[in-house]
Amino acid sequence: MTEHDVLVGRYIDTWNETDSSRRDALAEGVLLDGARYTDPMMSSTGPKGFAEMIGAFQSQMPGLRFERVGGIDATGTVVRFSWRLIDATGRQLASGTDVGEFSFDGRFAGITGFLDSTLMGPAWCVEKYAAFWAAPDFNRPSDELAVDIEGYWPGLHAPLKGVEAYVRPLHELLRHVPDFRLEVADHASRGDTVFIRWIATGTHGDVPLRFEGVDCVRHSNGQVYENRIYCDHPLIHELNR
Repeated sequence: MTEHDVLVGRYIDTWNETDSSRRDALAEGVLLDGARYTDPMMSSTGPKGFAEMIGAFQSQMPGLRFERVGGIDATGTVVRFSWRLIDATGRQLASGTDVGEFSFDGRFAGITGFLDSTLMGPAWCVEKYAAFWAAPDFNRPSDELAVDIEGYWPGLHAPLKGVEAYVRPLHELLRHVPDFRLEVADHASRGDTVFIRWIATGTHGDVPLRFEGVDCVRHSNGQVYENRIYCDHPLIHELNR
């Protein structure tokens, strides 16, 4: 393990430490006195300020943890590494890349953080929709569907009501097309109604698929309560037969 690995590990541990005394001690081993930490949402100066900033973050976002992702890049005294923020179920809420200046005594002389993606906050958003369909997994828990959600699928005369009924065709879709992926091509919103034009790809049997559709999503208080799906591809119509 290199000294870069040790320092970055201590840095991540500091973000995850909930005991203020232990967090203060860890921060002393991470930052030089007077070292500046800055990201798009927070900033601090010195170990004490860094530890206090983390404490304030934890009080606003309890139960979340940081994990390092991938390796560490180092060029001279500049160190770069990536991380993700997860909840107790392992669901990712944000990811980012931090760049630190490695000092002579093995601490950071300064750190700048960059957010690569963020799904934090109670509001439902297109970014959450896009992130899910970039790697769909219905085994992971989600609170983004209202219990009384209604789904209007092509070819059906009545909506599918409730979460279990709503996701049934989606499970069937992934069973037929395990590599199904959906990319948001365009979207527009008016109030709590969002129109999403998407492009789907995958493989059905040995046949490559590429087709388009539109979702009309209605949401409130962070949850989707209605989705009207418009698509004329035969596979989509087959899912509810």
